[in-house]
Amino acid sequence: MHLLNYLRNKSFWVIDSLKGCNIRKHLDEISSVINSPNSSNSLNIRKQHLENLLKHAVNTTPFYKSYINASSIMDFPVIKKTIIQDNFEQFRSLPFKNKQNFKVSTSGSTGVPFFLFQDENKRNRNRADAIHFLKCCNFEIGNRLFYLVAQLEHNQKSKFIPWVQNVNPVDVSKLTDEKITEFLDMISKDQNPNKAILGHVSAFETIIQFLEKKNRKVDNIKLNSIIANSEYLSPQTKSTLNKYFNTHALSRYSSEEIGIMAHQTIDSPKNFVINHASYHIEVLNFENDNPVKPGELGRIVVTDLFNYAMPMIRYDTGDVAELITHDNGNMQFKQIEGRKMDLIYNSQGQIVSSFLANTKLYKYYALLKQYQFIQQGKKEYEIKLNLQGDTFPYENDLIEDVKKDFGKDANVTITYVDEIPPLASGKRRKVVNNYQKKQTSY
Repeated sequence: MHLLNYLRNKSFWVIDSLKGCNIRKHLDEISSVINSPNSSNSLNIRKQHLENLLKHAVNTTPFYKSYINASSIMDFPVIKKTIIQDNFEQFRSLPFKNKQNFKVSTSGSTGVPFFLFQDENKRNRNRADAIHFLKCCNFEIGNRLFYLVAQLEHNQKSKFIPWVQNVNPVDVSKLTDEKITEFLDMISKDQNPNKAILGHVSAFETIIQFLEKKNRKVDNIKLNSIIANSEYLSPQTKSTLNKYFNTHALSRYSSEEIGIMAHQTIDSPKNFVINHASYHIEVLNFENDNPVKPGELGRIVVTDLFNYAMPMIRYDTGDVAELITHDNGNMQFKQIEGRKMDLIYNSQGQIVSSFLANTKLYKYYALLKQYQFIQQGKKEYEIKLNLQGDTFPYENDLIEDVKKDFGKDANVTITYVDEIPPLASGKRRKVVNNYQKKQTSY
């Protein structure tokens, strides 16, 4: 480790030690549980955290007080973001109202602002979660982290803190060719021997499109890993990042209001390691609140075990995943689809993976700046294309390819646009369902 980075690392843990080793204690427990989630010790820890959280919620929050006689978590209702928004004060724990809490907010994938409060212990748990999974991505605290973030002025409150943490924020609100060149030059000249990049998938896609268009080599850039968050990381984007940067491109499943719920790692580069240490996670049926079978798609429902300021029990994230169980009993997410409201359907009304919609565009990747696949009606599909050049000679091929999987009676149209604007969060939705009959509000 570079000397200055080493000192940053040691300073971080010395400060934590002076404060009572709060983050270190969390980190040790997180690593123990995640590395052996089904050991008797881990199961006891997980059970105790869940029981403590449920007891706290029913005794201190107006919303959950009527569930004081619940015998298990299954007796609690599944809640959505709108329920929290409409009953905000009812979710706040009374003893924590006068304590130091931290407001976390997100514009959300719907563009609707959403915020809640977290207590100090929850914040420390989130920090420990991040440290654990960064280590699983071949990155240590104190090393250089390039953070690709939209709306830098809004997100960056201080220049001193990023310097101490060795985080280099990079504004990707408008990634022009000049900005990408500047960014790549900055990384290549950086003297830190150990560094990684964290950022939105759409930013990475714009960068690799630039590399392919310019036929630029980046062999001189040495990275420990690339971590993509906030959006779906397609196998195509993942493999292209691996190819250009000769490192592991790994996906993080997290949210501002909750934290890191699952993560791909060096040892699990395809499947997502579930954060059983900090969350009780269920994958439930679309039509009811029953668990799905392994191999089936279902709704991701999360209970945050550590936010005592605003307990969130069985919170429907709006995202969809496929759960798999290994021979040793460990459960992982095989894939995470994104929001349930953006699931799409074939012309017969059957669910089609958004992954399949994305694959229809892979072969034309070099010709596109951006794309968006939209279901406008039961059998109506629109594909928006923002082209690299002036023409797209494969319209008929693309339409026929879509019909193969979405139905021969599907009505597919292609629209050419100059820009597909991002949401306020900086994300770009690649698959959208505007078909009101199937859409669910979150």
